[in-house]
Amino acid sequence: MKFILVIGLVMFAEISCTVPASLSYSKLAGKFYEDGDYANAIQYYMKAVAHQDLRAETFYWLGMSYHRHGDWEEAMLALERSLEKDSTDVAVLERLAAVHLDLDNFERARFYCRKAISLDSEYVETYNTLGHVYSEEGSLDTAEYCFRYALTLSKSLRWQSVFQGSFASYSEHQAEANNGLGELCISRGLLYRALDYFSAANSLAHNWETPWFNKGRVYEALGNTRAAEISYERTIDLAPRNTWAFKNLARLYRSLGRSSEAMTIYLRAWRVDTTDVDIYFGLAELYQEKGDNGTAADLCSRAIDQAPDDPKAYARAGRAYLLIRNYEQAIELLSEAVQLQPESADAHNALGEGYRASGDTVQAQRSFEEAITLDSLFTLPLRNLGEIFLQKGKEPEALKLYVRAARLGDGKAAAYLRSRGLRGE
Repeated sequence: MKFILVIGLVMFAEISCTVPASLSYSKLAGKFYEDGDYANAIQYYMKAVAHQDLRAETFYWLGMSYHRHGDWEEAMLALERSLEKDSTDVAVLERLAAVHLDLDNFERARFYCRKAISLDSEYVETYNTLGHVYSEEGSLDTAEYCFRYALTLSKSLRWQSVFQGSFASYSEHQAEANNGLGELCISRGLLYRALDYFSAANSLAHNWETPWFNKGRVYEALGNTRAAEISYERTIDLAPRNTWAFKNLARLYRSLGRSSEAMTIYLRAWRVDTTDVDIYFGLAELYQEKGDNGTAADLCSRAIDQAPDDPKAYARAGRAYLLIRNYEQAIELLSEAVQLQPESADAHNALGEGYRASGDTVQAQRSFEEAITLDSLFTLPLRNLGEIFLQKGKEPEALKLYVRAARLGDGKAAAYLRSRGLRGE
């Protein structure tokens, strides 16, 4: 009898450990999600799934974690698993629409929004997401209608909740609609009106960083650099992993001649995300300003490690190696940039400069000519090719190129013509 009881207790323990294990993983994942640690949230939601927690809710929050982490394809798969278990969940449909919006699948995003509206015409988030879809497509009037409807609906539902005694808050949805309307105003050049909408969003969602970031962009465009600085700093305070705010603030400091502060901000951004190539480029430019071209070249090379398929990374690195006179490495990098983006006139021109610096004027001429063919309004290859012709003693051909460049607004070409007693008009 005692033996049977022991066996029964062991079996009960195994069963009771299996189910709570999955639930405890989900609970721990939820805590990570609330703290903004989406990588760990993903890890523990996956553990919950591995322990047979196959609820629609688990897949939903797994999808949300992937979305917040920037893994949109994985987010889509997880949300679709959730939808398989409950095809009427409007929250899942709206998030699927948001993921497809991030992937520029606008038609699919509209499909999920409309399906959600057909199931629940008072689910405010759907109208805000639909507004963003139309905004990205350039249908600004339709986007404005969606945001305004979301705003009106949020206010209506709030008052209904007051009368019903539930006092539900719809302030976040109102903030999202106001922020969307502000972004539309930026697109239309109505910057002061945009500030009003972003301020309204701030008052409704005090700890939401996006309106602060948008205010920084507007203040910067209006030339109010102190207000822009405060807005970006506030964004970073609210979202210390928002590298866009770091990069914008660093760029603002550079424009104000505050290079040391820009360096500090870029380094803080790098500690947040070591894979962001723009941070490497920003740091490289600051080191170039200090005359440390070697460090700049190294940083550009490290950017390639993070984005081995990005032609801009190779072009930037190639130019950096030109500055330290490592022409062989520069040509190799710039050739790769051309291979990755053969339609880039800038890449062909940079490669031409590499060949010219190495003494290969034949290849340089071909590269400059290709750049001009790709973009006849690009003045730099015109002037560069003019210099090649001057070296070859072909002055009439060179002067024609300088005149073309000067007519397109190239100051150096115009100055050269003036030095020869000629005009570029």
